[in-house]
Amino acid sequence: MSGGGDSTVEDTPEQRELAAVAAEKWNFAQQELAPLEDAYMRQVDDLTSEENLGYIRGRTMQAQQQAADGLMDEAGQRLTAAGIDPSSGRYQGAMTGLALDTAQAGGETLGRAEFEQDNQQVLGMQNIVSIGQGQAGQAQAGLAGLADQASADARQSAATQFNRRSANLQLLGQVAGAGTSYGLNQTGGTPGLGMEGGVSQAAINSSNQLWG
Repeated sequence: MSGGGDSTVEDTPEQRELAAVAAEKWNFAQQELAPLEDAYMRQVDDLTSEENLGYIRGRTMQAQQQAADGLMDEAGQRLTAAGIDPSSGRYQGAMTGLALDTAQAGGETLGRAEFEQDNQQVLGMQNIVSIGQGQAGQAQAGLAGLADQASADARQSAATQFNRRSANLQLLGQVAGAGTSYGLNQTGGTPGLGMEGGVSQAAINSSNQLWG
């Protein structure tokens, strides 16, 4: 009968090095990455809060009103330059029509802006999954950029409708629109959410650094 011996197998230097690297990554994830991910998840959850939707509505309507005022001024100047008396029914009818056009376009654009904010929350949730899997997230549009694009869309829509109206009345040349279709061309931060760099880029970079 043979005597029993120590059957413990010691780790190789390579295995110990791999274990040390894994422990270092784990500690880094818990100390640096996890707080960023938690903060980002709270931000995403808050995107459609009444406060942030109120911000979108306020900024969008303010920008739309400024655009509408500029469009009304431009139309008035062109009507006057075309020799149309500001006190005439023709002038007043054209300006009233433009006011109605801008109001209608503004309401439609505000609805699209709020819908796009919902889309940004869905994108944020997808980013949370991507970050958890060590994948790069996608940049999200900031609230300010969204409001600005909504304003441009409202102005363009109103100008298009007015130009159609003025062409029918043979009043004047085309009023200049914003030349910008609705879209999110800005990927800047989101004021009020602490996301000045876009979608928590620090968390994305840390995730790539950790798992890449």
